[in-house]
Amino acid sequence: MRRTERVFVENLGIHGFHGLIAEEQRLGQKFYADIECLVARDEAPSDTMKDAVDYGKVCDLAHSISASGPFNLIETLAERIGHGVMETFPLVSTVRVRIRKPNAPIRHFLDHVGVEIELSRD
Repeated sequence: MRRTERVFVENLGIHGFHGLIAEEQRLGQKFYADIECLVARDEAPSDTMKDAVDYGKVCDLAHSISASGPFNLIETLAERIGHGVMETFPLVSTVRVRIRKPNAPIRHFLDHVGVEIELSRD
């Protein structure tokens, strides 16, 4: 029987210096990330970390990638995190990364703007 596990991190707070405006890159701002990892298996995993995706390490990876910036676009941040997850966790068959930017420098009232990307192994 084929099974799919969904390992996820929601609302991970990240401080970063990303954006097109000079003040965004100088002052920094907060971003929120949702990272969803799908693992497809033919059987249940063992009860050990070698058969699991460590969500603590997923969080560490996202923070590390954000700190390696700045990036002009949050699309770039999402893409780098997605590729980092796929490279670091060979069990992951698909990763979805959503980056939310609550303080976008636009003149409209809103909760946040953001992007979402999905990467899959061929």
